[in-house]
Amino acid sequence: MSTSDLKLSLMERLLLEKDTAFLQRIKDLFDRHGRSDVDFTEEEMVELRELERRQESGEDAYVSMEEAMRMAREALGK
Repeated sequence: MSTSDLKLSLMERLLLEKDTAFLQRIKDLFDRHGRSDVDFTEEEMVELRELERRQESGEDAYVSMEEAMRMAREALGK
């Protein structure tokens, strides 16, 4: 999977996610990314591996780029 495909896949999943606590954990990961003094916890690594496994196994539903953009616009009220 290319970097662009992975980014699109993650965006699609973020648009569908409704669990605020889960989204906050993802935000925290982004906030810590690139900081040399912070590593992922073992629990976070397990969760990331599970997300990757679900993606590779096809368990999670994905939408087209057009549908993802429509959903994003709708969510943003545009």
